[in-house]
This record gives sequence, structure tokens and C-alpha cells, in this order.
Amino acid sequence: MAATDLPGPRAAPPWRVRLDAFWRWWTGELRAFVYERFPVLRGVADVPLVAFEGEQLVLLDAPPAVGADARIELAGLDLPRVRLALQALLRRAGETRGRVRLCLGPGEALVRRAAMPAATEENLAQVLAFEMDRLTPFRAEDVYFDFRVVARDAAAGQIVLQLAVARRDLVDPRVQRLRELGASVQGVLVRDAHGAGALPLDLLPSEQRGQRETARERLVQRSLVGAVAVLLALALLIPAWQKRQTIIALQPLLARAQREASSTNAIADSMQRQVEDYNFIVGRKQSLYPVLAYVEEVSRLLPDTTWLQQMQIRSTGKVREVEITGETTSSSKLIEILSRSALLKNPTPRGTMTRGSTPNSERFMIQAEAPPRPLPEPVPILSSSAPAASRPPPQAQPAARRPPANGAAASSAAQAKPTPAAKPAPASAPTHAAQPAFGPPREAPDHAPQPAFGPPREAPAGTAPKAVK
Repeated sequence: MAATDLPGPRAAPPWRVRLDAFWRWWTGELRAFVYERFPVLRGVADVPLVAFEGEQLVLLDAPPAVGADARIELAGLDLPRVRLALQALLRRAGETRGRVRLCLGPGEALVRRAAMPAATEENLAQVLAFEMDRLTPFRAEDVYFDFRVVARDAAAGQIVLQLAVARRDLVDPRVQRLRELGASVQGVLVRDAHGAGALPLDLLPSEQRGQRETARERLVQRSLVGAVAVLLALALLIPAWQKRQTIIALQPLLARAQREASSTNAIADSMQRQVEDYNFIVGRKQSLYPVLAYVEEVSRLLPDTTWLQQMQIRSTGKVREVEITGETTSSSKLIEILSRSALLKNPTPRGTMTRGSTPNSERFMIQAEAPPRPLPEPVPILSSSAPAASRPPPQAQPAARRPPANGAAASSAAQAKPTPAAKPAPASAPTHAAQPAFGPPREAPDHAPQPAFGPPREAPAGTAPKAVK
């Protein structure tokens, strides 16, 4: 197979390219925010940058606390003094653990841009190692390199990357010299590429970098990660546990509501069955016209020249039929007459027309449907009118007192008659009138009550009637 027949790299779908771009942008913004808020998490980003300029070791981007004295002469000092000077310089820069990053000058590293197929982005480091002799004048085993993707062309299916390459024979001696001075080398950067992006190009392999944090810092970091994991688990589990407790607390209420609902449904079903049983006979009776209604209807509609010999009313399935047989002068007019009936529908002749027993008469047999009578509107039990309350019986009005026949004579006789000695009243007789619960007290009657009919009664002994004014 020729080389031109090999299939080219398959381009990623557009949605995946956009998703990858969004993810890289989001993680970059989140990382920048976290590093800004928590500088301790930046790691090697805060490690001082140093560079060799001839026989001097220069601290790059020195903070104001260092001042102008950011250089160390390497030629005139022995190794212990150089170590002490480097440690003092790093402490003034805020580094207490002796970590540094080596920065290469512009002429000590090769920085270029290269275009690669987008399908190679997943294994870009291996692809660059294979293509190193084509992209640079060096072989992969002779250099240290690092790369950064700076642009993506989804339409062309390519990516543009920035590649930094430095020879090993130049980097290794300087890294070894810094380690002899007691420094922990955390990376090798290129001055032109430093600060070009969020992630600087670091040429030093990860296995050759010094220890970035102490055991205590690793313990603190792991403890913080564990605390975050525990808090996240609690944040996820506590709402679920609270909801579970709420559901458990609501179970008895739900069970009771279900029992009450079941009881209510059972009562409603029982009432419905009772109503249906009660309405069955009533509905059956009201849905059918009585037989006398059909007899009256047929008698009203048939002319006087028609005699009925037989009338049958029978039920066939769900339909009720009325069949009449007799003699008439014109049987064809009976169909039209019966069609105007309000109780009979669809009258049709049955059998053949024959002559009747009388001259100019015909025997007929007509069958018609008797539709059911429309039922009245149902009346709810609760809306039925309550029976009228019985009125209390009217109280009997006392009859008017009959005045004495001779009032004046009776009065004078009572005055002339001597008053006998007062006798004690019997125990059963009341000594005074009953007093009302409210209002002024009543006076005792001055004479005995008179009957409605008969002669007047005399006043009891010991009481004298009052004079009439």
C-alpha cells in the first residue's frame, strides 16, 4: 500500500472541540481564581527564579524586600559561603525551604510554533518525541522539551502549539551546580516563554524535580482534602437523612389517612349500592308506561271504524313492543295515525291483509315499539325538604268571668255578715301567690278565683274584699 493511501487523522466532532475549549477555559479561570485567593496553593508558581549570567547567580523578578542586592558572585567565594549567600538571598525573597527554578536565556533554548493534527492532541508528547528531528535540529534523547497549545482550528482539524527545546548538555550542568549549592530545583523555564500563558513551559522532567513540600505540608494537604471530602459527604447525606426522618414521621399519618380514606370509600360504595338497590324498583316502575296508558292512547288514536280484537304488550330484550290486531275499513291509514303517537314509535304492519268478517273491512296486525318513559331528575337526599315543624297547639283562652247577678247586694251582705274568727289555713293551700323569677313581686289575690261557668265563689274566711272605688 502506498503512503498516499493511508487514511489521515480523523478530526474530532465540532461539539467535542467546543466542549474541550469550554472545559479548558473554565478550569483556567477557576485555577486563576483559586491561586489569587489562596496563594499557598500555587505550589511552584511562587518559587524564586534564578539564572546564571557568567560567574554570577542572579535572582530574577526579585521582590522589593531583596532590593538591588540580588546577585551572588560565584568566582570569588568558596562553596560554603556561596551556600550561605544563596540561602540568605532566598530567605529575603520569602523562600525558606531552598527551592528555586532555573531560567534559561533567549539563546540557550529554542522556542517555536508548530502545527499538528487535532487527532494527536491526546498523545501529543509522544508524537512530538517522534517528530523532534523534523521540528528541530536535535534528537529527542538529546533535549528537554515542553509544549503548550495556543490555538485550535476545528475547520482544518489542526492545533497550533508552542514548543520549547533545550539541550541536555546545557541544562544538566546548571541543575547539578544548583543542587551542589544546596538548592532544590523545581523546574527549568525559558525566559521568552515565561509568563506567556497560565502554565509556564517547564523543560525539566517531573522525575528530576526536587521535593516540593515537606511531610508536614503533605499531611496538612491530605487533612484538608479529607475534611473537604467529609464536609461534602455530610452536605450530601444530611438532607437525605432529614428527608428520610420526615418520611418516617409521616408514615403513621399517611397510614391513618389511608385507613380513613378506605373507610370513607367503603361507606360511599355501600351508600351507592343502597341507592342503586332503592332506585332499581322505582326506576323500573317509572321507566315504563302503565298498560292502561297504551290502551288509552290506542283508543284515542284509532278511528271509530276500527275494532280491536287483540292487544299484546311484551318485552323482547331491551325493547318493549305493542302488537294490535283487529279490523278496519282502511289498514293503510292506521300506520300514519299511529306515527303521531307520543307513546308508540316505528309502527309497521305484520302479516298479510285479509278481508274482515264485515263487508268493506280488512284484518290488520300492526307492531310498534314502546320506548321507555324518560326518568325525572334525581333529587339528592340531603336537598329534600324537611317536614314542616308542628306548631304548638293554641292555648285555651280563659273564659270571661261572669259577674255576679247582684253585685251590690252581695257586697252589702258580705259587709253586714259578721266575720268569724280566723281559722288556720290548711297545709296544702298556698299562703301567697308564686313570685316571678324577674320583675316586681306579685301581690296576693284578694279573693278566690272565679270559675268560668257556674255561680261565683265566696271569698275565703279571714279575708275581706276590697272596696270598689
